[in-house]
Amino acid sequence: MSFEEQVVRALGKDRADRVQAAARQLMTLADGNAQSTQAVVHINVPLRAHNAHDATAELADLLNAAAPEETWTFVTVSHPDGTWSGKASPFMQDTTALGSRDWIAHFALSELHMRMAAWRLTQLWRAAELAEQTVEALGRWRLLVAAACSRSLLEGAAALTHETTLLHEAWDTFKKVGPPTTDSLTQFSADLNNRLAKLQYASRIGQSADRPPVLQSTNVMTYINKLAKNTTTVDVLDLYEWLCDAVHPSFGSATTHTVLRASDRPKTHAVEHYARRPLEGLAASGYVMQPTVAHAAADALVLAADVVHSSLSLVKWTMDDIGLTAEIHGLNRISYAGASDQPPQRSDTCPCGSGRKYKRCVHRWGQPSTPPSSAAEPREARPKRQPRS
Repeated sequence: MSFEEQVVRALGKDRADRVQAAARQLMTLADGNAQSTQAVVHINVPLRAHNAHDATAELADLLNAAAPEETWTFVTVSHPDGTWSGKASPFMQDTTALGSRDWIAHFALSELHMRMAAWRLTQLWRAAELAEQTVEALGRWRLLVAAACSRSLLEGAAALTHETTLLHEAWDTFKKVGPPTTDSLTQFSADLNNRLAKLQYASRIGQSADRPPVLQSTNVMTYINKLAKNTTTVDVLDLYEWLCDAVHPSFGSATTHTVLRASDRPKTHAVEHYARRPLEGLAASGYVMQPTVAHAAADALVLAADVVHSSLSLVKWTMDDIGLTAEIHGLNRISYAGASDQPPQRSDTCPCGSGRKYKRCVHRWGQPSTPPSSAAEPREARPKRQPRS
């Protein structure tokens, strides 16, 4: 991932070093994490019963008729309108030793834990791939490709940091209340699973044909504007506008093939020089034309990598806190990223990364979900970008 000398000169050595380091950080993180995972989505089974005893019997009969060879674990839930439904899983270990509330917590939150793990990994893989392609395109001076990848990376980072904060705040609020009830657990897990489903599957496909999708995604400018508001080290909107202009058939796109614009002495005309591969010409001219799109792509990658890294740390912390608080570790028979075969012992160092012993850590109902400093560290301050000419 080493740039040639002409690329380093075009970007500036400091910017070239930072963009390569940022991309390398994301790629190393992706390589060091799981390369695949799986998640189970438990679907509500509507029941005709009108009380707990009948609902349990009805669901058991349905499961035994459908798959008698499986060992099922299931739960039935009543709804405000008097109806009942159930959820069942063949992937859970023996939970007979759990109390009623702990069993409900395990069933409700284990699915959420798996889906958060999958969402975290897919966001990491996406960011690493886009960062790698941005740097590769910059190295080959394919600025339109670099701009497109960097813009997508910045959009993903903006969405990730906002949604991660909302997920963590929701869990923190729920956890601080204290030991949950069956109803509160059911509602909370449903709300967060619905939010994760929207993050994973929401779309805008079909809107132009008056066929809006079932899950409609948030407008990306909402995320970009929020990131701009919360970032003081760089001008996010300036970066984003340049990247968009480069990707669109606009002024920014034209500048990626411009080598030089020179006027004659009497100022009667100007000669513009264009090239499919303009880097050599730019170098020969002494970079009279600043490669603004290249700078924007590089700076956006550096910012996005920082945002993604800190956001994924908070996602992992939230996952760990959910798993340790609800004590779901070791209770699933299905393997997935973030799962643990055995729960930690009281005197073990807590696996959340806080450095405390498990018995003194914060994974208890009624305590706030406060991450250690490493999972919530502020983004590194960088010099404010100068306005572009």
